[in-house]
Amino acid sequence: MKKFFSFNKFRDFIFWLSGKLSIIGGIALFSIILVTCFDVIGTKVFKKPFSGSYEIVFLAQLIAIAMAAGDTLIYGRHVHVEMFIMKMPKRLGRIISIIVSFLGLILFVVVAWEGFVYAFSLKAVHEVTGTVKIPLYPFAFVLGISGVLISLIYLVRLIELMKVKKA
Repeated sequence: MKKFFSFNKFRDFIFWLSGKLSIIGGIALFSIILVTCFDVIGTKVFKKPFSGSYEIVFLAQLIAIAMAAGDTLIYGRHVHVEMFIMKMPKRLGRIISIIVSFLGLILFVVVAWEGFVYAFSLKAVHEVTGTVKIPLYPFAFVLGISGVLISLIYLVRLIELMKVKKA
C-alpha cells in the first residue's frame, strides 16, 4: 500500500516555497534601494522628489520582511537563546524547544488568521495609500500568507522534535 502523505516531501516543499518567497523578498528589498536612489537623485539634482516614495518603501519593507521570514526561521537567523539551551540537559532542552515551537505555531496561526481578516476588511472599505492610491489589502494578504508559511515551518520543526528518538 502506497503512502499518501510523506513528511519529507511536505518538509521539502515548505522549505522550497520559503526559498522562492525569500527571492520575492529580495526583489522587494532591491526595489527599496532603487526607489530611494530615484528619490534622492530627483530631490537633489532635479529639485523634484519621487512622488509616493515613502509609501512604496514602507509597502516594499512589508513584502521584504514577510517573504524572507520563513527562510530566516528555517536557517536559524532569528534571535534566539541557543547558548541557554545548550547548557541544559539534552532532554530539558528538547522539551523547551518543543514548547517554544508550539507557542510559535500558535502565534503565527493567529498572525495568519488576523492578516487575512484584516485584508478582507481593507478590501471591503477600499483602503488605499494617501499619495499614490495603492490598495492596501494585497499587502495584508502577504502578511497572512507569511503567517501560514511560518506556521507550517513551526509545525515541521515540532514534528521533527517529536520524532527524535530518546538517547
